Amino acid sequence: MTPKSTHLTGKRKSLKPLIEAMVQAFAPLYIYQIAKKIHQEKIKSVFCDGKGERQCTYYLFMIVGDSAVRENLVQEFADQTCLDPRVVIRVCPKEVLLQNVHHRNAYLARVINEGKLRYAAPGMERLNDLQLPNLKKRLGRVIVHWRKRKEMADSFFTAADQAIEAGQEHVGLFLLHHVTEQACLGLIYSFMDDQPDCRDLERLLQICACFSNRPYRHFLGCAQTEELLKIMVKGYHQAHQDERFSLGNHSIYRFLELVESFLKLANTLCQDRFAVLQSEVDQVKVLKEGTVHG
Repeated sequence: MTPKSTHLTGKRKSLKPLIEAMVQAFAPLYIYQIAKKIHQEKIKSVFCDGKGERQCTYYLFMIVGDSAVRENLVQEFADQTCLDPRVVIRVCPKEVLLQNVHHRNAYLARVINEGKLRYAAPGMERLNDLQLPNLKKRLGRVIVHWRKRKEMADSFFTAADQAIEAGQEHVGLFLLHHVTEQACLGLIYSFMDDQPDCRDLERLLQICACFSNRPYRHFLGCAQTEELLKIMVKGYHQAHQDERFSLGNHSIYRFLELVESFLKLANTLCQDRFAVLQSEVDQVKVLKEGTVHG
């Protein structure tokens, strides 16, 4: 059962009222802030100074003692409770956290070590820093992960192209959704070492915005592409129910082009990420060699 939400109507854009509401609703053990994104709409007009409303998105990580507390329910509660600032929430049961401590989970280590603790339940001590995995091994894992994701995305894209050429637009749209999903999941692992159990494209793009605005803006940066994303998501959910799903006035090739360019963008971002990680590996190697010969 989803806890009732109370919409926060105050003018303050503080995160504190929402955290208090979530504490009452879900009794979390800890809440960490892992990112804060500030964006301001720019308006080019002779009738204003060119600055639109300033908006803020917080990314939170909630550790819960009750495994029945589901991430989608917490996110739904937050969306209904607080419209501004916007909040994207990840939820992790304490037992999952403890299981991953011994495996040196890079995502959890970065959250606990570097995140801002916004709430700790009474009697709960601050968590000790977690050990990060070996940087070289971590680089190897993210490269392999991305290659597998891209291989799947490429296969889905080829199948989508073939389906479209055969006149099966609904099948093509369904497969293009899979392409986008694989690209998002690969990006998130490459940059955050995280593997969210989620197939909601808009949510995956919101998570991507933790490390780059480009994936989010590719689909949600303007009304036209946002509409295409919504149609693609709707087509995905109706694929097994209504083969006559309408694309409206949009050409299927517009979807094909949008997704193909997104896959190229994702690959570029990942290759840049790998170069940064390789540079860090090289720096560690130089420091170790200097210590040995010093």
